[in-house]
Amino acid sequence: MKKLTLTLIALAAAVTAFAQFPSGLSVGAGYGLTSKQMKVKDLKIDEKSNMNSFFAGAEYNFAIGTSGLGVAPGIYFQYSKGDFLGEFIGGADDIDWKESSLLVPVKINYAIPVADILKIVPYLGPTIEYNISSKATKDDETEDLYDIEDGAKYKHLQLYIGGGVAFDIADIVRVSVGYDYGLLNRLNVDMFDDNDVDYHFKDNGRLSVGVAYLF
Repeated sequence: MKKLTLTLIALAAAVTAFAQFPSGLSVGAGYGLTSKQMKVKDLKIDEKSNMNSFFAGAEYNFAIGTSGLGVAPGIYFQYSKGDFLGEFIGGADDIDWKESSLLVPVKINYAIPVADILKIVPYLGPTIEYNISSKATKDDETEDLYDIEDGAKYKHLQLYIGGGVAFDIADIVRVSVGYDYGLLNRLNVDMFDDNDVDYHFKDNGRLSVGVAYLF
């Protein structure tokens, strides 16, 4: 009976230790696909553009007790490229749109051990994007979207909300996939605002896949 009790205690301790998602640093990179939309209901304008992006950065996970819960703030640099929004400016298939930005995610995660060397880690939370630069180029002429005149202002900040799932392999490599939805209008147009026009210009969604090394 004593041996059985000790064995059960040892097994419980081992399971608890394995279930815990330890605190630690991860450094990684990945690919993202962002869908942007300019929609002006009153003028029947509904234009979309996709931007391919590459990002790299780091996160640090803070474990919450031994439950498997964790909170992981991070910071990433992202470079994006795509076609500018077409009919909104009279046809723009040949206009290149390039952006660079900083991403600051805060992920609430929960580690679920499914094998000796594998954890499934679903997560959710907000991501703040600060857009460093946004430029459109056509025929070797480049325009900075932050120098737009005629009563229009492109905003630096976007707030995403979303989630995803990561797969931790042997506590060494993490593969993740996620989706975020943009909440803020990225463009203010005085002409539209003054006439109470229903419009928005925002990031409808951002799909991302990444690989990271766990320290």
